[in-house]
Amino acid sequence: MSNDVLWIIVGMAVITYLTRFPMLLISSRLELPDWVRRGLKMVPVGVFSSLTIPPIVFHRPDGVFDPEYLVAGIVALAVGVWKKHIALALVAGVGAVVLWRL
Repeated sequence: MSNDVLWIIVGMAVITYLTRFPMLLISSRLELPDWVRRGLKMVPVGVFSSLTIPPIVFHRPDGVFDPEYLVAGIVALAVGVWKKHIALALVAGVGAVVLWRL
């Protein structure tokens, strides 16, 4: 590994630490209001849905709707809710795409 790559990794670690440490320090010293805690509990759901829903619905670069990923997303969601196992949901979604393309 070259020195450039090592310095990039160290720099990224420092930047990550510096951007997260102040909030961790503040939140450990202060009592957050209930509305802030409730809002923070919804952040993972919002991030996950903003990362998964647009590629499922708008996955073609030409903007034409194609239902194969939507069907795969629905199948993966159903299996995930039913079995509560993320790997099975992933396999079910990929299997739905493979079956759709056959």
